[in-house]
Amino acid sequence: MTTTDADTIGGRVAAGREALSRGAWADARESFEAALRAEESGEAWEGLGWAGYWLHDAELTLGSRQRAYQAYRGRGDLRGAGRVAAWLAADFLEFRGDDAIASGWLERAHRLLDDLPRCAEQGWLALIEGSFWLSAVGDLEEVARAARRAAQVGRDDGVADLEAIGLSLEGLALVGQARVRDGMRRLDEASAIATGEELQLPISLSWALCYVIAACEGVGDFPRAAQWCEVMSASAERWGARHSRGICRSAYGTVLACSGQWDAADAELTAALGDLEAARPGMAGSGLVRLGELRARQGRVEEARELFERAGAHRQAVIGLGGLALAAGDAAAAADAAERVLRRMPAGSALSRMPALELLVRARAELGELESAAAACAELGDVAREIGTPYVDGRARLADGDLALARADHQDARRAYEDALDHFGEAAAPYDAALARLGLARALAALGRGERAAVEAQAARDEFTALGAAREAARVEPPLKDRVRGELGDLTPRELEVLRLVARGLNNDEIAARLVLSPHTVHRHMANTRTKLHLPSRAAAVAYAARVGLL
Repeated sequence: MTTTDADTIGGRVAAGREALSRGAWADARESFEAALRAEESGEAWEGLGWAGYWLHDAELTLGSRQRAYQAYRGRGDLRGAGRVAAWLAADFLEFRGDDAIASGWLERAHRLLDDLPRCAEQGWLALIEGSFWLSAVGDLEEVARAARRAAQVGRDDGVADLEAIGLSLEGLALVGQARVRDGMRRLDEASAIATGEELQLPISLSWALCYVIAACEGVGDFPRAAQWCEVMSASAERWGARHSRGICRSAYGTVLACSGQWDAADAELTAALGDLEAARPGMAGSGLVRLGELRARQGRVEEARELFERAGAHRQAVIGLGGLALAAGDAAAAADAAERVLRRMPAGSALSRMPALELLVRARAELGELESAAAACAELGDVAREIGTPYVDGRARLADGDLALARADHQDARRAYEDALDHFGEAAAPYDAALARLGLARALAALGRGERAAVEAQAARDEFTALGAAREAARVEPPLKDRVRGELGDLTPRELEVLRLVARGLNNDEIAARLVLSPHTVHRHMANTRTKLHLPSRAAAVAYAARVGLL
């Protein structure tokens, strides 16, 4: 080979890397393929693998990385071979969902890298292994250990990507273990590094923010999750990262669904699933589950079932099918589904265990197995106390109410549902709040407080109807509507809510903060209420609320 040929080959590899750095994936592919036609090398094959990764071409990515691995091994480059082996593990998970093959490549990467002096490749291996432990195994202790190793390598070697993603992954693991304060500190630091320092790989910002968003969503911090979704979405658009866009849209769709914006959530979740199935089929399970959960809430049961079944053994899909079984009257199948998931999850994965525990409480209560239901309820309460966010507190208190109702302890049920309603109001989660209202109505009816029960039941029905939750709305008896209006006039659900809070002694500013309204809007709702009920003053409204059982 002449010097000119060598310079040309090196120039083509350099041109490919430059194209990768600016997101010109097709140009990068062309340059690396041209270099390989002249001479095969590990660098050119590795670069072509990255071009395939960003072009969402599974065969090109896997085939090129495997050839790069062989080339590096052939010339004794352990760092290069170990680096590519680690990325192949990630590829087999993302593109195909093959966790056994991914595990094999992780072991190979360890064999090549572990005995080398400290290097960045060891940090990338730790990150990829931490992601594997998170998605395929769910062992948060192992996730946290791997994340700490990656962040330390990043600090030692000055690789901001490793430090940012490592801190973010450790933060998510800590939040999942109910160590929220420590976890959020790491997530905040990770966000600062990811958005404020120069990163080596285009994927790094989205990778770090993905964990931040997952943590915020998990504890019910929906506004914060939405803000980071916007940042991640902009990065995905900048790099043409359809898989990152799918992850982001999936998370944002769930935030919209929890916030009551179901039409927007439907659009985001449907688009997200399309992105994931096209770009990273191995990662589509989460998108299938999230859309299935919305379909179940919408009462589109068969569509929900089909989505859950397509997701296979995904933990949330098993829970989703259990929830459908419970709604159809098969509490035993629901309990089996919940226990199947709990058996697969370490006790330390506190936050991830919550959906299965919630299902188990309701299924066992329905079966009359109250001792088993109480044990699950107690674990939920422990998690809620550790996490301490309104949304998680609300979920735990809602389960408390369901258990108390099954025990016919109607006073405890009333208190639990009222607490849940307050928590969900603070978290701006209207569907969950409506579930709490429906439970509260049943507890009040059992206590002989029919007028207030009618108020709460009608408010729940109206909220379900407004959201599009036809199945839940149908659970509320239609005659309640007439009884409510006969006593309270034509009040809207929001006017009833404001009246209830006024009756509890809150002023307009406090009510505005609780309901995420302006004080002026609260004043207008109260004025409308007094007009409709022919009440002369706020004090008269409070007295009236006491008379009809709103207190």
